[in-house]
Amino acid sequence: MEGEIEKILESLPGKNCGQCGFKTCAELAVFAATQPDALKRCIYREQPPAAAHCWPMAEEIIWNDALGREYEFILEQFPEDPGPRETIVPLNPATIEKFAVKKGDILYGRPALVGCPVTHVGVVVEDPDTLNGAITWCIVGPMAARDRGREIGYYQIIAYDGLVRHSREELQIGRRYYFLPRTCVLLSRHSGVISALAKRGDKTRVRLEGIWIS
Repeated sequence: MEGEIEKILESLPGKNCGQCGFKTCAELAVFAATQPDALKRCIYREQPPAAAHCWPMAEEIIWNDALGREYEFILEQFPEDPGPRETIVPLNPATIEKFAVKKGDILYGRPALVGCPVTHVGVVVEDPDTLNGAITWCIVGPMAARDRGREIGYYQIIAYDGLVRHSREELQIGRRYYFLPRTCVLLSRHSGVISALAKRGDKTRVRLEGIWIS
């Protein structure tokens, strides 16, 4: 049985995204050893390994979102982060004090005022800014909230931080761009103003503010 589980696990992408209903790929593999149809829950499994783990070459990107709208670049997460990094402010300013929010906490809520219908789950990666009520978190799979997640309700997005490896034009501070977050479940383009950028090897580190889904 262990050999079968290991074989199944090797066929899974290792994203631990939770979209299959299990917290990790390993848990799905254990279940699928006796219930093979469960593998159909993995939306990444039918992709070739290169599609599941690597970026396409720039010439292979179609530069259109799910609705056919064009964008200028793709925003990746930092490799050391568990997911896309956001700075947010709950609409209820007492949330940080009420929950005694700290680094490592799992929170969930829905972004307000930007047009996103999806509830987000995040792990807090920095101690909160109690002066401004800001939280920096990384978006993770929805299953992370099952055991110890706490709801913060609606929140406002202050900024996205990430890496740009594929862009159709040179990026400039102070300019608004259309971009596609790599892990957006809606595959919908966003827009934002670049407030900071710096080269990081073959990538560009950027901070985007004034986020809007359009």
